[in-house]
Amino acid sequence: MPAQPLHPWFLLTAVLCAEASGQSPGVPPPLPPPVLFPAGSVPSPAAPAKTSLAPLSPPSLAPAEPDAAKPGAAQPGPWKHLLEGNTAPGLKGIQKPDFLSAGWKIRGGTLSLSKEIRESGRKTGGDLVTAEAYENFELSFQWKLDVAGRSGVMYLVRSSTGTAPAGHLFPLVDDVRHPDGLKGGPVKRTGSLYGVLPPGENKRLNDVNWNQGRILVQGNHVEHWINDEPVLSYELGSAELKKAVLACKEKLGAFFGTKFKSPIVLLDGGEDIAFRDLKIRQLPFP
Repeated sequence: MPAQPLHPWFLLTAVLCAEASGQSPGVPPPLPPPVLFPAGSVPSPAAPAKTSLAPLSPPSLAPAEPDAAKPGAAQPGPWKHLLEGNTAPGLKGIQKPDFLSAGWKIRGGTLSLSKEIRESGRKTGGDLVTAEAYENFELSFQWKLDVAGRSGVMYLVRSSTGTAPAGHLFPLVDDVRHPDGLKGGPVKRTGSLYGVLPPGENKRLNDVNWNQGRILVQGNHVEHWINDEPVLSYELGSAELKKAVLACKEKLGAFFGTKFKSPIVLLDGGEDIAFRDLKIRQLPFP
Protein backbone atom coordinates (compact mmCIF):
# COMPACT_ATOMS: atom_id res chain seq x y z
CA MET A 1 0.00 0.00 0.00
CA PRO A 2 1.59 3.41 -1.02
CA ALA A 3 2.61 5.79 1.82
CA GLN A 4 0.14 8.60 2.50
CA PRO A 5 1.47 12.18 2.27
CA LEU A 6 1.76 14.14 5.53
CA HIS A 7 -1.11 16.43 6.30
CA PRO A 8 -0.32 20.17 5.85
CA TRP A 9 -1.31 20.90 9.44
CA PHE A 10 1.35 18.44 10.74
CA LEU A 11 4.10 20.14 8.68
CA LEU A 12 3.07 23.61 9.88
CA THR A 13 3.16 22.51 13.54
CA ALA A 14 6.69 21.12 13.13
CA VAL A 15 7.93 24.39 11.56
CA LEU A 16 6.45 26.53 14.34
CA CYS A 17 8.04 24.35 17.06
CA ALA A 18 11.46 24.57 15.42
CA GLU A 19 11.28 28.36 15.16
CA ALA A 20 10.28 28.64 18.85
CA SER A 21 13.41 26.72 19.86
CA GLY A 22 15.74 28.78 17.63
CA GLN A 23 16.56 25.86 15.36
CA SER A 24 15.99 25.33 11.73
CA PRO A 25 13.39 22.75 10.99
CA GLY A 26 14.86 19.32 10.15
CA VAL A 27 18.34 20.14 11.64
CA PRO A 28 19.37 18.18 14.75
CA PRO A 29 20.72 20.21 17.71
CA PRO A 30 24.52 20.65 17.79
CA LEU A 31 26.66 18.43 20.06
CA PRO A 32 28.38 20.10 23.04
CA PRO A 33 32.06 20.99 22.44
CA PRO A 34 34.58 18.36 23.66
CA VAL A 35 36.46 19.02 26.92
CA LEU A 36 40.17 19.40 26.25
CA PHE A 37 42.89 18.52 28.78
CA PRO A 38 46.59 19.37 28.62
CA ALA A 39 48.83 16.60 27.39
CA GLY A 40 49.61 14.03 30.07
CA SER A 41 46.88 15.28 32.37
CA VAL A 42 44.07 13.00 31.33
CA PRO A 43 42.68 11.68 34.58
CA SER A 44 42.62 7.93 35.17
CA PRO A 45 39.28 6.24 35.56
CA ALA A 46 38.10 6.43 39.14
CA ALA A 47 39.34 3.47 41.14
CA PRO A 48 36.68 1.46 42.95
CA ALA A 49 36.31 2.29 46.59
CA LYS A 50 38.54 0.17 48.79
CA THR A 51 37.05 -1.88 51.62
CA SER A 52 39.26 -2.64 54.59
CA LEU A 53 39.26 -6.44 55.18
CA ALA A 54 41.10 -8.15 58.02
CA PRO A 55 43.38 -10.96 56.81
CA LEU A 56 41.94 -14.44 57.23
CA SER A 57 43.44 -16.43 60.08
CA PRO A 58 44.73 -19.92 59.24
CA PRO A 59 42.66 -22.77 60.67
CA SER A 60 43.75 -23.96 64.10
CA LEU A 61 45.53 -27.30 64.09
CA ALA A 62 45.47 -27.70 67.86
CA PRO A 63 43.92 -31.01 69.02
CA ALA A 64 40.39 -30.92 70.33
CA GLU A 65 40.07 -30.55 74.07
CA PRO A 66 39.30 -33.89 75.76
CA ASP A 67 35.81 -34.34 77.15
CA ALA A 68 37.10 -34.50 80.68
CA ALA A 69 38.43 -30.93 80.35
CA LYS A 70 35.41 -29.40 78.66
CA PRO A 71 33.08 -27.33 80.79
CA GLY A 72 30.08 -29.39 81.76
CA ALA A 73 31.70 -32.76 80.90
CA ALA A 74 31.17 -35.46 83.53
CA GLN A 75 34.21 -35.86 85.76
CA PRO A 76 35.45 -38.84 87.81
CA GLY A 77 34.57 -38.67 91.45
CA PRO A 78 37.18 -38.07 94.16
CA TRP A 79 39.41 -40.91 95.29
CA LYS A 80 38.18 -42.71 98.40
CA HIS A 81 40.87 -44.41 100.48
CA LEU A 82 39.73 -47.72 101.94
CA LEU A 83 42.62 -47.78 104.42
CA GLU A 84 43.34 -44.89 106.80
CA GLY A 85 46.23 -45.23 109.20
CA ASN A 86 45.53 -48.31 111.32
CA THR A 87 41.85 -48.54 110.38
CA ALA A 88 39.84 -49.80 107.41
CA PRO A 89 36.65 -47.70 107.36
CA GLY A 90 35.80 -48.82 103.82
CA LEU A 91 35.96 -52.56 104.45
CA LYS A 92 34.09 -55.25 106.37
CA GLY A 93 34.40 -59.01 106.76
CA ILE A 94 32.24 -61.51 104.84
CA GLN A 95 32.77 -64.76 106.72
CA LYS A 96 34.19 -63.08 109.84
CA PRO A 97 32.71 -59.67 110.67
CA ASP A 98 35.51 -58.85 113.13
CA PHE A 99 38.21 -59.53 110.57
CA LEU A 100 40.91 -57.61 112.48
CA SER A 101 40.60 -60.15 115.28
CA ALA A 102 40.64 -63.09 112.84
CA GLY A 103 44.09 -62.53 111.37
CA TRP A 104 44.01 -59.40 109.23
CA LYS A 105 46.22 -56.56 110.51
CA ILE A 106 46.56 -52.89 109.60
CA ARG A 107 49.77 -51.04 110.35
CA GLY A 108 50.73 -47.71 108.84
CA GLY A 109 48.22 -47.99 106.02
CA THR A 110 49.19 -51.55 105.08
CA LEU A 111 46.60 -54.31 105.32
CA SER A 112 48.15 -57.76 105.69
CA LEU A 113 47.21 -61.35 106.41
CA SER A 114 49.94 -63.73 107.56
CA LYS A 115 49.70 -67.51 107.81
CA GLU A 116 51.53 -70.06 109.85
CA ILE A 117 52.64 -73.22 108.07
CA ARG A 118 49.74 -75.20 109.45
CA GLU A 119 47.31 -72.52 108.16
CA SER A 120 48.60 -72.58 104.58
CA GLY A 121 45.79 -73.17 102.11
CA ARG A 122 43.10 -72.36 104.68
CA LYS A 123 40.82 -69.33 104.87
CA THR A 124 41.70 -67.92 108.30
CA GLY A 125 41.02 -64.18 108.18
CA GLY A 126 38.15 -64.46 105.71
CA ASP A 127 37.35 -62.41 102.63
CA LEU A 128 36.83 -58.64 102.87
CA VAL A 129 34.20 -56.59 101.05
CA THR A 130 33.80 -52.84 100.51
CA ALA A 131 31.08 -51.11 102.48
CA GLU A 132 29.74 -49.54 99.27
CA ALA A 133 28.73 -50.98 95.90
CA TYR A 134 30.00 -49.62 92.58
CA GLU A 135 28.86 -49.73 88.95
CA ASN A 136 31.35 -47.59 87.01
CA PHE A 137 34.61 -47.29 88.90
CA GLU A 138 38.39 -47.28 88.95
CA LEU A 139 40.11 -49.31 91.68
CA SER A 140 43.81 -48.79 92.37
CA PHE A 141 45.91 -50.85 94.78
CA GLN A 142 49.35 -52.21 95.55
CA TRP A 143 49.89 -55.80 96.62
CA LYS A 144 52.71 -58.02 97.81
CA LEU A 145 52.77 -61.82 97.95
CA ASP A 146 54.89 -64.23 99.88
CA VAL A 147 56.52 -67.23 98.14
CA ALA A 148 53.82 -69.39 96.49
CA GLY A 149 51.26 -66.76 97.51
CA ARG A 150 47.71 -66.46 96.21
CA SER A 151 44.92 -63.90 96.61
CA GLY A 152 42.76 -61.81 94.32
CA VAL A 153 40.39 -58.90 93.84
CA MET A 154 36.81 -59.61 92.78
CA TYR A 155 34.30 -57.27 91.14
CA LEU A 156 30.86 -57.68 89.55
CA VAL A 157 30.42 -60.06 92.45
CA ARG A 158 27.55 -61.69 94.29
CA SER A 159 28.10 -62.46 97.95
CA SER A 160 26.29 -62.71 101.24
CA THR A 161 27.44 -62.89 104.83
CA GLY A 162 29.04 -66.24 105.62
CA THR A 163 29.25 -67.49 102.01
CA ALA A 164 32.03 -67.55 99.43
CA PRO A 165 31.75 -64.70 96.90
CA ALA A 166 31.44 -65.37 93.16
CA GLY A 167 32.20 -63.00 90.31
CA HIS A 168 34.93 -61.61 88.09
CA LEU A 169 38.36 -62.25 89.61
CA PHE A 170 41.65 -60.40 89.06
CA PRO A 171 43.96 -63.08 90.51
CA LEU A 172 47.14 -62.23 92.42
CA VAL A 173 49.32 -65.32 92.19
CA ASP A 174 52.94 -66.41 92.41
CA ASP A 175 52.92 -67.46 88.76
CA VAL A 176 56.01 -69.67 89.04
CA ARG A 177 55.47 -71.38 92.42
CA HIS A 178 51.75 -71.61 93.15
CA PRO A 179 49.82 -74.49 91.48
CA ASP A 180 47.47 -72.02 89.76
CA GLY A 181 50.39 -70.41 88.01
CA LEU A 182 52.27 -73.65 87.36
CA LYS A 183 49.44 -75.88 86.17
CA GLY A 184 46.50 -73.60 85.54
CA GLY A 185 47.99 -71.89 82.52
CA PRO A 186 47.72 -68.20 81.52
CA VAL A 187 43.98 -67.96 82.34
CA LYS A 188 44.75 -68.52 86.04
CA ARG A 189 47.80 -66.30 86.36
CA THR A 190 48.10 -62.80 87.74
CA GLY A 191 46.13 -60.20 85.82
CA SER A 192 43.85 -62.62 83.97
CA LEU A 193 40.08 -62.78 84.17
CA TYR A 194 40.40 -65.92 86.25
CA GLY A 195 39.63 -69.08 84.28
CA VAL A 196 38.26 -67.11 81.30
CA LEU A 197 40.71 -64.70 79.60
CA PRO A 198 44.54 -64.60 79.85
CA PRO A 199 46.58 -61.43 80.39
CA GLY A 200 48.78 -60.02 77.64
CA GLU A 201 52.41 -61.03 77.17
CA ASN A 202 53.46 -57.49 78.14
CA LYS A 203 52.80 -58.26 81.83
CA ARG A 204 55.77 -57.43 84.07
CA LEU A 205 55.83 -58.35 87.78
CA ASN A 206 58.18 -57.58 90.65
CA ASP A 207 58.77 -60.98 92.25
CA VAL A 208 60.04 -59.73 95.60
CA ASN A 209 58.57 -56.25 95.80
CA TRP A 210 55.29 -54.38 95.66
CA ASN A 211 53.23 -54.45 92.46
CA GLN A 212 50.63 -51.94 91.31
CA GLY A 213 47.18 -53.13 90.19
CA ARG A 214 44.25 -51.31 88.64
CA ILE A 215 40.76 -52.34 87.59
CA LEU A 216 38.58 -50.09 85.45
CA VAL A 217 34.90 -50.75 84.71
CA GLN A 218 33.08 -48.11 82.65
CA GLY A 219 29.93 -48.99 80.80
CA ASN A 220 30.58 -52.45 79.35
CA HIS A 221 34.30 -51.84 79.02
CA VAL A 222 36.69 -53.51 81.50
CA GLU A 223 40.46 -53.17 81.87
CA HIS A 224 43.11 -54.87 84.05
CA TRP A 225 46.39 -53.01 84.59
CA ILE A 226 49.66 -54.12 86.20
CA ASN A 227 52.50 -51.73 86.98
CA ASP A 228 51.08 -48.97 84.78
CA GLU A 229 50.57 -51.25 81.77
CA PRO A 230 47.21 -52.50 80.45
CA VAL A 231 47.36 -56.30 80.38
CA LEU A 232 43.74 -57.20 79.59
CA SER A 233 40.62 -55.52 78.24
CA TYR A 234 37.23 -56.94 77.29
CA GLU A 235 33.62 -55.96 76.73
CA LEU A 236 30.80 -57.28 78.87
CA GLY A 237 28.19 -59.03 76.75
CA SER A 238 30.53 -59.38 73.76
CA ALA A 239 30.66 -62.49 71.58
CA GLU A 240 34.33 -62.97 72.53
CA LEU A 241 33.55 -63.03 76.25
CA LYS A 242 30.55 -65.34 75.81
CA LYS A 243 32.68 -67.79 73.82
CA ALA A 244 35.40 -67.74 76.51
CA VAL A 245 32.83 -68.31 79.27
CA LEU A 246 31.46 -71.37 77.46
CA ALA A 247 34.98 -72.79 77.21
CA CYS A 248 35.73 -72.08 80.89
CA LYS A 249 36.09 -75.09 83.21
CA GLU A 250 35.29 -73.09 86.33
CA LYS A 251 31.80 -72.90 87.81
CA LEU A 252 30.51 -69.46 86.93
CA GLY A 253 27.15 -68.07 87.96
CA ALA A 254 24.44 -67.35 85.40
CA PHE A 255 25.03 -63.64 86.01
CA PHE A 256 28.69 -63.84 84.95
CA GLY A 257 29.55 -61.42 82.15
CA THR A 258 26.67 -59.04 82.87
CA LYS A 259 26.81 -55.51 84.30
CA PHE A 260 25.38 -54.67 87.70
CA LYS A 261 26.24 -52.66 90.78
CA SER A 262 28.32 -54.58 93.29
CA PRO A 263 30.96 -54.24 96.01
CA ILE A 264 34.65 -55.09 95.65
CA VAL A 265 36.06 -58.16 97.41
CA LEU A 266 39.61 -58.85 98.63
CA LEU A 267 40.22 -62.58 98.90
CA ASP A 268 41.80 -64.60 101.63
CA GLY A 269 43.36 -67.11 99.23
CA GLY A 270 44.93 -69.26 101.90
CA GLU A 271 48.40 -67.67 101.70
CA ASP A 272 50.15 -64.52 102.94
CA ILE A 273 49.00 -61.30 101.27
CA ALA A 274 49.43 -57.57 101.86
CA PHE A 275 47.66 -54.53 100.38
CA ARG A 276 48.38 -50.82 100.57
CA ASP A 277 47.34 -47.59 98.82
CA LEU A 278 43.92 -49.15 98.32
CA LYS A 279 41.58 -46.56 96.81
CA ILE A 280 38.55 -46.33 94.53
CA ARG A 281 36.60 -43.64 92.69
CA GLN A 282 33.34 -43.48 90.81
CA LEU A 283 33.51 -42.98 87.02
CA PRO A 284 30.82 -41.30 84.89
CA PHE A 285 28.74 -43.44 82.58
CA PRO A 286 30.38 -43.22 79.12
